[in-house]
Amino acid sequence: MKRKIFSLGVILAFTQINAQSYQTLAVSGFNADVIANGVGPSLNSTTMSLDKDTDNFAYMSRDFKVNSSAAALTYGLPENGLITSAVSTTSGLTYQLASYSANNSLRLPNANDIGTLTLSTPTAANNLYVLAVSGSGPSTGDITVNFQDGTTQVFAATNFQDWYGGTSAAIQGIGRINRASNALDAAGGTNPRIYQISLAINAANQSKLITSITVQKTSTAVTVINVFGVSAQVAQLSVSDFKKAKDQSIYPNPFSNELNLANISDLVSIDILDFSGKTVKRNIQPKLKLDLSFLDKGNYILVLKNKNGTSTSQKVVKH
Repeated sequence: MKRKIFSLGVILAFTQINAQSYQTLAVSGFNADVIANGVGPSLNSTTMSLDKDTDNFAYMSRDFKVNSSAAALTYGLPENGLITSAVSTTSGLTYQLASYSANNSLRLPNANDIGTLTLSTPTAANNLYVLAVSGSGPSTGDITVNFQDGTTQVFAATNFQDWYGGTSAAIQGIGRINRASNALDAAGGTNPRIYQISLAINAANQSKLITSITVQKTSTAVTVINVFGVSAQVAQLSVSDFKKAKDQSIYPNPFSNELNLANISDLVSIDILDFSGKTVKRNIQPKLKLDLSFLDKGNYILVLKNKNGTSTSQKVVKH
């Protein structure tokens, strides 16, 4: 059985008051596992190839070994799934991959294939950043940002670069594995790559809550779009919003069994989600001290529902 991923750090979901406030977004809707991990043949820990079936290559985590006696990898995706973007213009931007033990890619191999990644917590943003790649050659697709009020913003004819040799790579030099033969390929230390696609939200839409993004492959070439994650540049908090976020601070983080809430006066309920977006516990009564001993170790998202109908979220780690 493949082991779960535990983050080595905490990524705050509350925005900070600074020039650029980046936030990883927990999403659900992935339909394929294209990242090998753990010990054993790659077919045991993946469901599909990243590229077309006849090429049959996948990414792998740095903890992957074909067998227990195999040498440790010196390349691959981070074991905790946390990618800090290498794009210089977005210093500090991170992405959190979905569990390597579950579906971790929105994989679209055919023309007109369509899929949707749904945000665990609707979020307003100035810019979205999509972590994506194309296998077996470049692809073209439409990305539609869906807002809570029912409106959309479409980014038509978006270029999804081939995983070899493209620009604006969030991460590169991660290697690959042939799922049929288990042959590892370091690819010269600079490939394969995963790219950062920037989506500028129109000014009129920046106050709207984003609920999901929909991706449709429009090119007819025998190539495969893979989307791995979404992050955002969020609007700066007003002084009053910052005060409210501070008043709702949660500590300690990481925690063992109990979490403290500084202020619960504006809260009506709390939901707990895992990082794939699955609800673990719903409608918890707000308390200054929460007993979360029932949770397994790992990363979670606390969704704090306010009396005025809004909600905020914070990522926490149980260790």
